[in-house]
Amino acid sequence: MLRHAVTLALILLAGSALAGTALPSGPFQGVELDTLSPAQREIITQASEDFERVLQGKKPKNAALDEQAPLPADGGTLFYAGKGYRLTVIKSLSSFGNAGEGLQGYVYGPVLSFPKSFAPGNMSEIVSLRFYTNQQLQALTGGE
Repeated sequence: MLRHAVTLALILLAGSALAGTALPSGPFQGVELDTLSPAQREIITQASEDFERVLQGKKPKNAALDEQAPLPADGGTLFYAGKGYRLTVIKSLSSFGNAGEGLQGYVYGPVLSFPKSFAPGNMSEIVSLRFYTNQQLQALTGGE
Protein backbone atom coordinates (compact mmCIF):
# COMPACT_ATOMS: atom_id res chain seq x y z
CA MET A 1 0.00 0.00 0.00
CA LEU A 2 2.79 2.40 0.93
CA ARG A 3 4.62 1.53 -2.27
CA HIS A 4 1.50 2.46 -4.31
CA ALA A 5 1.17 5.78 -2.47
CA VAL A 6 4.84 6.62 -3.12
CA THR A 7 4.49 5.65 -6.80
CA LEU A 8 1.36 7.81 -7.15
CA ALA A 9 3.13 10.76 -5.48
CA LEU A 10 6.08 10.45 -7.90
CA ILE A 11 3.74 10.31 -10.90
CA LEU A 12 1.91 13.43 -9.69
CA LEU A 13 5.20 15.26 -9.12
CA ALA A 14 6.47 14.32 -12.56
CA GLY A 15 3.20 15.40 -14.15
CA SER A 16 3.30 18.79 -12.45
CA ALA A 17 6.91 19.31 -13.54
CA LEU A 18 5.94 18.59 -17.13
CA ALA A 19 2.91 20.90 -16.91
CA GLY A 20 5.14 23.91 -17.54
CA THR A 21 5.24 27.46 -16.36
CA ALA A 22 1.91 29.20 -16.60
CA LEU A 23 1.60 32.64 -15.05
CA PRO A 24 -0.92 32.87 -12.20
CA SER A 25 -2.13 36.39 -13.08
CA GLY A 26 -1.66 39.33 -15.42
CA PRO A 27 -2.18 39.68 -19.16
CA PHE A 28 -0.58 36.27 -19.86
CA GLN A 29 -2.50 34.46 -17.10
CA GLY A 30 -2.67 30.71 -17.62
CA VAL A 31 -0.47 30.80 -20.73
CA GLU A 32 2.32 28.20 -20.85
CA LEU A 33 5.66 29.92 -21.43
CA ASP A 34 7.67 26.75 -22.15
CA THR A 35 8.23 27.61 -25.81
CA LEU A 36 10.09 30.80 -24.84
CA SER A 37 13.76 31.06 -23.98
CA PRO A 38 14.62 31.80 -20.33
CA ALA A 39 15.36 35.44 -21.24
CA GLN A 40 11.99 35.77 -23.03
CA ARG A 41 10.17 34.15 -20.10
CA GLU A 42 11.80 36.68 -17.79
CA ILE A 43 10.56 39.58 -19.95
CA ILE A 44 6.99 38.24 -20.02
CA THR A 45 7.03 37.40 -16.29
CA GLN A 46 8.35 40.80 -15.19
CA ALA A 47 6.09 42.72 -17.59
CA SER A 48 3.04 40.74 -16.42
CA GLU A 49 3.88 41.33 -12.77
CA ASP A 50 4.20 45.08 -13.33
CA PHE A 51 0.96 45.17 -15.35
CA GLU A 52 -0.91 43.36 -12.57
CA ARG A 53 0.57 45.64 -9.89
CA VAL A 54 -0.72 48.72 -11.75
CA LEU A 55 -4.18 47.15 -11.99
CA GLN A 56 -4.02 46.77 -8.20
CA GLY A 57 -3.10 50.45 -7.82
CA LYS A 58 0.57 49.75 -6.98
CA LYS A 59 3.78 50.99 -8.55
CA PRO A 60 5.67 48.66 -10.91
CA LYS A 61 8.22 46.46 -9.18
CA ASN A 62 10.53 45.59 -12.08
CA ALA A 63 10.43 48.59 -14.42
CA ALA A 64 12.09 51.88 -13.51
CA LEU A 65 10.64 55.34 -13.99
CA ASP A 66 11.79 56.67 -17.37
CA GLU A 67 13.07 60.09 -16.38
CA GLN A 68 13.85 60.95 -20.03
CA ALA A 69 10.22 60.64 -21.11
CA PRO A 70 8.25 63.87 -21.37
CA LEU A 71 5.55 64.23 -18.75
CA PRO A 72 2.13 64.83 -20.28
CA ALA A 73 -0.07 67.45 -18.63
CA ASP A 74 -3.00 65.07 -18.20
CA GLY A 75 -3.22 64.43 -14.48
CA GLY A 76 -0.38 62.04 -13.79
CA THR A 77 0.53 59.62 -16.59
CA LEU A 78 3.98 58.09 -15.99
CA PHE A 79 6.36 56.14 -18.23
CA TYR A 80 8.48 53.20 -17.10
CA ALA A 81 11.21 51.19 -18.82
CA GLY A 82 11.59 47.51 -18.07
CA LYS A 83 13.93 44.87 -19.38
CA GLY A 84 12.51 44.25 -22.88
CA TYR A 85 9.29 46.25 -22.43
CA ARG A 86 7.86 49.69 -21.70
CA LEU A 87 5.02 50.33 -19.29
CA THR A 88 2.88 53.44 -19.41
CA VAL A 89 0.67 54.06 -16.40
CA ILE A 90 -2.18 56.17 -17.73
CA LYS A 91 -3.72 58.53 -15.19
CA SER A 92 -5.63 61.08 -17.21
CA LEU A 93 -8.18 63.59 -15.93
CA SER A 94 -11.47 62.74 -17.62
CA SER A 95 -15.10 63.75 -17.60
CA PHE A 96 -18.19 62.27 -19.19
CA GLY A 97 -21.62 63.81 -19.57
CA ASN A 98 -22.67 67.42 -19.21
CA ALA A 99 -20.06 69.94 -18.11
CA GLY A 100 -20.28 70.55 -14.38
CA GLU A 101 -22.83 67.81 -13.67
CA GLY A 102 -21.39 64.76 -15.42
CA LEU A 103 -18.87 62.23 -14.22
CA GLN A 104 -15.52 63.65 -13.10
CA GLY A 105 -12.47 61.52 -12.43
CA TYR A 106 -9.63 59.70 -14.16
CA VAL A 107 -9.05 57.10 -16.81
CA TYR A 108 -6.40 54.88 -15.23
CA GLY A 109 -4.52 51.70 -16.07
CA PRO A 110 -1.47 50.05 -17.63
CA VAL A 111 -0.31 50.05 -21.26
CA LEU A 112 2.33 47.37 -21.81
CA SER A 113 4.44 47.80 -24.98
CA PHE A 114 6.97 45.43 -26.48
CA PRO A 115 9.42 46.23 -29.29
CA LYS A 116 8.48 44.81 -32.71
CA SER A 117 11.55 42.57 -32.55
CA PHE A 118 9.97 40.81 -29.54
CA ALA A 119 6.31 41.07 -30.60
CA PRO A 120 6.32 41.00 -34.43
CA GLY A 121 2.60 40.26 -34.76
CA ASN A 122 -0.22 42.72 -35.34
CA MET A 123 -0.32 43.89 -31.72
CA SER A 124 2.67 44.75 -29.59
CA GLU A 125 0.66 46.45 -26.82
CA ILE A 126 -1.65 45.18 -24.12
CA VAL A 127 -3.94 47.72 -22.50
CA SER A 128 -6.33 47.75 -19.55
CA LEU A 129 -7.95 51.15 -18.93
CA ARG A 130 -11.08 52.11 -17.05
CA PHE A 131 -12.75 55.15 -15.56
CA TYR A 132 -12.51 55.84 -11.81
CA THR A 133 -14.06 58.61 -9.76
CA ASN A 134 -11.54 60.55 -7.67
CA GLN A 135 -12.61 58.62 -4.57
CA GLN A 136 -12.36 55.25 -6.32
CA LEU A 137 -8.85 55.97 -7.62
CA GLN A 138 -7.69 57.19 -4.21
CA ALA A 139 -9.03 54.00 -2.64
CA LEU A 140 -7.27 51.87 -5.27
CA THR A 141 -3.90 53.61 -5.15
CA GLY A 142 -3.88 54.67 -1.50
CA GLY A 143 -3.62 58.31 -2.55
CA GLU A 144 -0.41 57.87 -4.59
